[in-house]
Amino acid sequence: MKKTFFISLIIAIVMIGSLSALQLSMPIVLAITFIFIFLIILSPQIYYMYFSNNVNKIERFMKKNLKQPIIALYYGVANNDDQFVSDSLEKILKKYKKPHHQAIFKTVYALYKKDITEMKQYIIEIKPLQFQYYYEGIVSISEGDFIKAEEYIGKIKTVWMKYVLMASLEQENGSKEKAKTYAKTAIENAKGLQKYLIYKHTENFINK
Repeated sequence: MKKTFFISLIIAIVMIGSLSALQLSMPIVLAITFIFIFLIILSPQIYYMYFSNNVNKIERFMKKNLKQPIIALYYGVANNDDQFVSDSLEKILKKYKKPHHQAIFKTVYALYKKDITEMKQYIIEIKPLQFQYYYEGIVSISEGDFIKAEEYIGKIKTVWMKYVLMASLEQENGSKEKAKTYAKTAIENAKGLQKYLIYKHTENFINK
């Protein structure tokens, strides 16, 4: 963090000097400099959270940023760390008060605990609908209603969600090789924190 700060400071000084030489007004110079530095600081975080395909680098990024509750939650769920999960969830629920935000995080926690009954209490409030269908699909598979699960799979357009459910469905049906293939496809189509989470939850099954 200190290294990033000093690099940003140096770039800011250089940019202010360069832009001032173009005879731009100081408010415009400062605004451009601020936006540029803001992007420099945030771009690595945005990249690893949402776009990276390198699981090892994503993990290193997460370990360096565990003070951020959402990152800590993903890391805790992926690595079955109850302390990380409960502590980060408490902070997240205090920060995100909207019902659909509360619903998604409470659903994730219920799924982590394998409490399907609790999951069903929150799913109806989840937005966007793609996530609602995804968690409804998980509930249907857990309850053995495979026909209903397939209906939800048919509604889902997000590729990784679709293949996670298909892998779970095939695993329940005893088709392990198909399940492995679908799990690998889910990993290939996910990015960032979601890729890491799917990878960690399926690595032992895939490598058997």
